[in-house]
Amino acid sequence: MKCFKILSAVILTQIFSYSCFADEVYNHPLTSLESLQKNSVNASVVTYKGFKAIHATVLTNHKSIEDGGCDNCTYLSLTDVIFSNGTIEVDVAGKPQEGAPAWAKGFIGVIFRANTKEQHYEGVYLRPVNAELDNQLMRNHSVQYFSYPNFEWKRLRDEFPGHYETYAPLKSGEWTHMKIEVKDEEMKLYINYSESPSFIVTDLKLGKDQIGTVGLLTGVGSDAYFKNLTITHK
Repeated sequence: MKCFKILSAVILTQIFSYSCFADEVYNHPLTSLESLQKNSVNASVVTYKGFKAIHATVLTNHKSIEDGGCDNCTYLSLTDVIFSNGTIEVDVAGKPQEGAPAWAKGFIGVIFRANTKEQHYEGVYLRPVNAELDNQLMRNHSVQYFSYPNFEWKRLRDEFPGHYETYAPLKSGEWTHMKIEVKDEEMKLYINYSESPSFIVTDLKLGKDQIGTVGLLTGVGSDAYFKNLTITHK
């Protein structure tokens, strides 16, 4: 499995072989913080709804995009994976923290092809609270794609309304299986083992040549839980 190792930033940017990744599988049960690096989050191992998992929350001094900070930059990243094309599967559960502001929707998701040194990556996350509302417009904001740093959710919503987000059947605080298929400039998201994708993006903003690691994303005001991560390289 040496081809998974990020030995240095030089390897990430200069040494890369698609053949190295063919049909190789990486598993992390997420029952420890081994091989995970924190970026503006706290993280611990807990038992949640009967399963050992990682619990992640955003640092209390982190500023959201409304306060001049960022919303898509709080995550745990793997230190021993390089990813280009393939699938990422993980079980997630997100809910608002006690006393969180009304705009906190239980943000939880995945980043991929992440160059954490230069802070360039693609991502998709869930807003499970929105999926349970009676307001259809808010329900359509249940799943969100973004590309950091130039295409955070707010810019995509303002410039391309309805194009990079959609509805999916989610429940706040409940375990949800995410399967993300990535091929060149296309991403497909499957929810809870559905045979049909809930969400498709055909123009990943960083392009097909972007490579990097995989990470677990959360947001301000959210309790995020993760277990059973599997990455299959194609």
